[in-house]
Amino acid sequence: MFNLTVSEAALLLAISEPRVYQLIKQGSLEVEKVGSIWLISKESVDARLAKRPGVGRPPKQRDSGRALQTYTLLNRDHMVLDFKYNATTGEFFETENLYDTARAPLGLVSPRGARVSARALAFWWRHRAIPLNRQGMEQKLAKLGVAEPYQLPFTSFGLSLSDQYWIRPFESLVTWKEINYFDNDFGELHFDGDWLGEVGHNSPDNTSEGVLPKKWICEGDRRLLLKGGSALNQEPYNEVVATALFTRLLEKDNYVVYTLRQLKGDAVSICENFVSSEEEYIPAYYVRQVLRQANHHSDYQHYLECCVRLGIRNTEEALAKMIVCDNILGNTDRHWRNFGLIRNIETLKCRVAPLFDTGSSLWAHATEAQLRAGDMSFTTKPFYEDPKRQLRLVHDFSWLDPSALDGFVNEAIQVLVGNPALKERIVYVGAAIQERIDRIVASL
Repeated sequence: MFNLTVSEAALLLAISEPRVYQLIKQGSLEVEKVGSIWLISKESVDARLAKRPGVGRPPKQRDSGRALQTYTLLNRDHMVLDFKYNATTGEFFETENLYDTARAPLGLVSPRGARVSARALAFWWRHRAIPLNRQGMEQKLAKLGVAEPYQLPFTSFGLSLSDQYWIRPFESLVTWKEINYFDNDFGELHFDGDWLGEVGHNSPDNTSEGVLPKKWICEGDRRLLLKGGSALNQEPYNEVVATALFTRLLEKDNYVVYTLRQLKGDAVSICENFVSSEEEYIPAYYVRQVLRQANHHSDYQHYLECCVRLGIRNTEEALAKMIVCDNILGNTDRHWRNFGLIRNIETLKCRVAPLFDTGSSLWAHATEAQLRAGDMSFTTKPFYEDPKRQLRLVHDFSWLDPSALDGFVNEAIQVLVGNPALKERIVYVGAAIQERIDRIVASL
């Protein structure tokens, strides 16, 4: 079976990658070329290892063999696939056992449903972990004696509160019911001020994406996400302003509700988990991999086509609501992981995910000098950087009631004045919101 990349074969043989290419050229390894990539037969690698002399220094891979572990990736109680992972090198190896491709992470399985590449698995896993650029992460990793953030989820079975995926060591008898965070308490039940306190332990914080500080806590049966802000701590307030806008314009299931909570003198935003114990959040990044994008189709068209393939028919209206609301709020961070779909694990039916994570809006990262100079420009995501061009993607405004926006600017200001650090900025932000609203209403 041709399932090893050149780097994986080099690791197993304890030789350099150039030496592997030499062996390929000599015909010493059985290979198959897929596009520009050489895939090597595991059997031919094993055969070469067996021919090695038994004297002298043992091969590197034999020394690190104990670090090579087998895991099963599961989706709740459904076995998805087996894979091998080298804890010393951090390398993933391609799976030979695929049990349930329908319940694998979207975009992970090859188009023909025959394999999962080590590269795809590693990419998915690395984006499952806390980013290294979150404040305090380098110091935290040093304290834990861990080299990279993607190693952390291994300490807690890879569990998350955004989906139902988890990993089980091969031949382990642990069950989903015993360990999942939806039904079982985890770590500390209340926030003590240390955002990274439970990272590296039994906590869903090991799999929380994003740069801003955040933390999961339990309150009874509820799972709540706390989020902090950057220098001026405007982001938590922005989440509440966005909630006020969504409440005026959208249906309740279209958005996540954020409120403020004071903790140790600072405000944080708090919201309830929008994924149930039988659902997973699928970022749009993976949704758009359902189909190959046609050369003449825009990202917007392609995303709609992928959603239709998944059985969703109301995507265009959902995107219209997202684009318009982001335009009013001046949101600069609606990237491909900040919107998407919700999939039921059992039925595999999908729906549009509610709008969430709107903290990077309301000119939070503009300097005061820019605001005083009247520079209220901003860039948008995910389809176009130009707010006007992205707004032109919206053709149906029938869902938008302009009168519902009356008084919104004052409501937004009342939220923002709760943060003294924003005192000199509020008048400019309020004027900018009103300008965005006037432009949209005038175009109706």
